[in-house]
Amino acid sequence: MDSLWKDVRFGLRTLLKSPGTTLAALLALALGIGANTAIFSVVNGVLLKPLPYPDPGELTLVWEKNPELGFPRFSVAPPNFVDWRQQSRSFEHMAAIEFARFNLTGGEQPQAVQGARVSSSFFRLMGVEPARGRGFRPEEDRPGAERVAVISHGLWQSRFGSDPAVVGRPIQLDGQSYAVVGIAPEDFQFPSERQIWVPITADLASEGRGGHYLLVVARLKDGVSAEKAETEMTGIASRLEKAYPDSNTGWGIDVTSLRETMVEDIRPALVILLVFVSFVLLIACANVANLLLARVAAREREIALRTALGAGRTRLIRQMLTETMVLFLAGGALGLLLAYWGTKALIALDPDGIPRAQEIGLDGGVLVFTLLVSLATGLLFGLVPALSAAGRQLAESLKEGGRAMAGGVRGRAMRNLLVAGQVALTLVLLVGAGLLIQSFARLQAVDPGFDPEGVLTVSYTLPQASYAEEPRQIAFSQQIVERVKALPGVLAAATVYPLPLSGSNMVLAFAVEGRPEPPRNEVPSTNVRAVTPDYFKAMGIPILEGRAFTEREDERAPWAVVINRTMANKVWPGESPLGKRFTFDDPGQPDTKWLTVVGVVGEVRHNAMNEEAGSEAYWSQLQNPMPDAALVVRTSQDPATLAGPVREQVKALDPNLPIDQIRTLEELVSASLSQSRFKTVLLALFAGLALVLAAVGVYGVVSYTVAQRTHEIGIRMALGAQRQSVLRLVVGQGMVLVLAGVAAGLLGAWFASRYLEDQVYGVSAKDPATFLAVPLVLAAVAFVANYLPARRATQVDPLVALRRD
Repeated sequence: MDSLWKDVRFGLRTLLKSPGTTLAALLALALGIGANTAIFSVVNGVLLKPLPYPDPGELTLVWEKNPELGFPRFSVAPPNFVDWRQQSRSFEHMAAIEFARFNLTGGEQPQAVQGARVSSSFFRLMGVEPARGRGFRPEEDRPGAERVAVISHGLWQSRFGSDPAVVGRPIQLDGQSYAVVGIAPEDFQFPSERQIWVPITADLASEGRGGHYLLVVARLKDGVSAEKAETEMTGIASRLEKAYPDSNTGWGIDVTSLRETMVEDIRPALVILLVFVSFVLLIACANVANLLLARVAAREREIALRTALGAGRTRLIRQMLTETMVLFLAGGALGLLLAYWGTKALIALDPDGIPRAQEIGLDGGVLVFTLLVSLATGLLFGLVPALSAAGRQLAESLKEGGRAMAGGVRGRAMRNLLVAGQVALTLVLLVGAGLLIQSFARLQAVDPGFDPEGVLTVSYTLPQASYAEEPRQIAFSQQIVERVKALPGVLAAATVYPLPLSGSNMVLAFAVEGRPEPPRNEVPSTNVRAVTPDYFKAMGIPILEGRAFTEREDERAPWAVVINRTMANKVWPGESPLGKRFTFDDPGQPDTKWLTVVGVVGEVRHNAMNEEAGSEAYWSQLQNPMPDAALVVRTSQDPATLAGPVREQVKALDPNLPIDQIRTLEELVSASLSQSRFKTVLLALFAGLALVLAAVGVYGVVSYTVAQRTHEIGIRMALGAQRQSVLRLVVGQGMVLVLAGVAAGLLGAWFASRYLEDQVYGVSAKDPATFLAVPLVLAAVAFVANYLPARRATQVDPLVALRRD
């Protein structure tokens, strides 16, 4: 131990003797290790950490699926859930969840809170005990049961001032009284950061099997795998299909891990970022290894003298490795500081697009990762310089005037290999960044089908207690639209549900008048939106044929419908759909409501900017109202300035109705691109850092080569060599290394591009322009890095060079 400590102190003194080289190495290592630590902290928090529940591996989500109808996973019909819970033997508990939004009133200001209606076993299934109070009792999710609620820790703090007496106190949700029976733990965030949970009190077994709106979470019994549970559930689905062919034909079941479902969308992007950021670390380490090889060459005589005085090969290797490990551990410590800031910046870059963001941080696992990375890279990249130092020939190192290139042939070969490797890895990163930048640019240029500029959106939910009758819902929609239209600068106003790019959808099956009933697994379906008459004007959606809704099309008029071009071409190809009728009801019933097509509009990308628009139908909110709605307001001024006036108009109509999610349409579009932006910005940052490190590496090696060959260059120039020929010689030799790295990098990029195919939009992962432009850019940068020290070589004075050594 004493010997090791002496080696450490000697290594520190040696590093401090060349502060410039040490500082450059520390900076490169800090950037490489810091970037890796920051990305790993995200990967660790999102992908690797178990969920914060007891036995999280037993938690699963159970979905319905119908691939033939385009639903690889779908929400669950309530009666099917009841049958699953009664018949399955693979699960310890199974609970249903219905997402909801509640209007919390009774305080100074009404507040819209995100909530969920859940089965009474929900908290027991999750293995969560409320921090205060209790969870739900079995009898509390039955029809007619007393209304109770559990509130989140955050809502308890923000709304109720952390008052412990709130447990047992009644609160007003949607105009109805609920008794608060519990406060959830501070870190409980399932599902999707809900603020309040209430029991489902509907009779689920009596509902129709055609309505799918439940999320089902289940806990596996000990020793039962998700695959085994899915096999059992598939058998149950087959029995239900035979028992209820009208509704269950073609519907199967998918059982997936809860954690995997939560992270499956972001997993590929994080894995790619982790791989690519490791390339940055390798490039940084290659730079440091080149610096260490140069230092070994500069210390050649010192090492030879130590050998002559009796230092053995093993002793020299240990000393050099100790110096390297000190350097890499110091770089790791500095990188950890950079990672602390970097992790915060990563979360801020995409706070809504990163699941489990609250669990990301520099915990013990991340610290161990940083330590292991520092030790592993220090050992790997420090071994070559150490072996190089221990392999010096004593006689040649000590002889006076020895002009052999310091470091020998093997040293030169290793430096050249490191430079070529840096260039290759940099090219892979640049190609990946180039593809993602092009993809993001294409996404930003996509026409969403509406004009987002100058539009404000405001969401609200009409409570059932106050707006149970449809005429009241219709009256509110008409009045709020008229009031907002009268505001200064407003060009158009309307309501819609669901709002584009909000993540919500209504999908309904329909039947076309006069056509035979299709097979049950081929029944057509379409997305549906409920809108008021000026919606298309407010959104800037073009009317291609026919007309929009009018105020006359209310609950007394025949039902009208507007469809998009995709639905028109799919249902009535080659003919005008105007005047055609279809229904969302059973066409065989006498009270069937038939909808007449009065207009055709352009396609709107309602789900995501990288998803093609599907079939879409719009019905009039004045004929079939929805309690949930979003107000869209087009204005000639800054839409954000309308938030206050719109809030006042809502308050004037109903003081107890809160509004939330006040955003401009441009913000919604930007948020829909957040994950693509996250990947693109990070990979572009890594690629830029790699390019700088590679350029520095090339410059450093060529500069070192020029310095070592000063005597040779002097002789060449004394014998008549022209400056241009010396310049070509030095640049040419440097560019050979660069071109070798480019060739290897192109092969690596071609191989890596297959993993980017699902991450790019509107551009091929093997885009020829990118594979041509990136090597040219890299070669140009490398040429400059070669040219600068080569130009210095042409300024060598032959007389001075010949006197050297």
